[in-house]
Amino acid sequence: MLMRTRIWHPLAAVVVCALLAVVAPTASAATDQFADSLWGMQKIRARAAWAAGTGKGVTVAIIDSGVDPNHEDLAKNIVGGYDVVDKDFDPRDEEGHGTHVAGIVAAVANNGLGVAGVAPAAKIMPIRVLDTDGAGSQSDIEDGVHWAVDHGAQVVNLSLGADVIVEFLSGGTLTDAVNYAWSKGVIPVVSAGNDGLFRSELRGAKALVVTATTPDDRIAPYATGVGFAEWGIAAPGGTDDGGEKNMILSTFWDRTGKRKYAYQMGTSMAAPHVAGAAALLRGMGLSPQQTVNRLLSTAKDLGPRGRDSTFGAGRLDVKAATLGQAGATGRPGRPGSSAAGSSATGAPGANASGTRGAPGRLPVPIEATTSTPSSAPSAAATGTSTPAERIEESGGILPWVLLGAGAAGAAAIAGFLLLRHAASRG
Repeated sequence: MLMRTRIWHPLAAVVVCALLAVVAPTASAATDQFADSLWGMQKIRARAAWAAGTGKGVTVAIIDSGVDPNHEDLAKNIVGGYDVVDKDFDPRDEEGHGTHVAGIVAAVANNGLGVAGVAPAAKIMPIRVLDTDGAGSQSDIEDGVHWAVDHGAQVVNLSLGADVIVEFLSGGTLTDAVNYAWSKGVIPVVSAGNDGLFRSELRGAKALVVTATTPDDRIAPYATGVGFAEWGIAAPGGTDDGGEKNMILSTFWDRTGKRKYAYQMGTSMAAPHVAGAAALLRGMGLSPQQTVNRLLSTAKDLGPRGRDSTFGAGRLDVKAATLGQAGATGRPGRPGSSAAGSSATGAPGANASGTRGAPGRLPVPIEATTSTPSSAPSAAATGTSTPAERIEESGGILPWVLLGAGAAGAAAIAGFLLLRHAASRG
């Protein structure tokens, strides 16, 4: 049964909807239970890249709804994080989205269980910025990015889930937080958004902006293109056209504790493929700018020849990136300028002890902990049958501020969204 999540989308002068994006293994034969269902991993040639690197020594912050610390396919790779919502050090998932994203980045590989992540030896730093309804404030998201950067993350993934409504209050912008991360040698990866209602025109953001593709390398029907984002790229996000097999299977959390894996689709699923690839290259010793350049220049060109506003540089190819190969058409993407102060070796963010200092508004972290997996997979499926109930994403990330829209424009857009919601309920 297809579960569709719908949400009321209010829009006022200070409220904007985020129509979001919702053991070092070898390249030998996979032993993961559902390996044959991971078409996204196959498309980007992730396993073939593991001979060069697996993300060991790199920490990826998942700025999201939290991560299940007891998940059998994640627990080994989880380090200490922070819950910005509850202001404590227990950022466990209470919605499911963050756990799904985390698995795409760094689920443990070749352990005889479920799935594998793009960078299976990378560490996952859970940062919870969304509540149980999948809603989060701009200030919490900004605090989460700052905390992650100031406490050891080298990559931050922003795939804020299907139901996120972000309130824009006073203070800085999310672009400022992203640029802060980049200035500290941390690579931000953000999903371009779903439903195509707003194009992500991130001209000034130093971030990899990711749109979603289908198994046949087409733009996903729901996906927003990368627009004028300087570092635009595409990655598998899935589609329900053809059934759940064409969606993205990953780790999951639900309140029953019975469902350990699920299918989802969205630019939220595309971004962590790129975040995992970035972790893999950072683990190989590339600097942040070298990593961005390599990912863009080795992407498989799609759509119009060269860089375009839909696919950006093209679809991610991890094996080509590790080998430094030119993109499939030999037309590299157009990387931007390097981060201020980054060196040839690219010093990452502060180490896990937080030597760069506390982020100011948030307390110092406790020691990293790892939990023992609570149970075996609940799915009674084999790798060729359905391992979990599928869930459809209906949202995406970066809450795009509608600059210059004015009260009349905001009211018109609000009315459109309310009508759209009412129609979806019919």
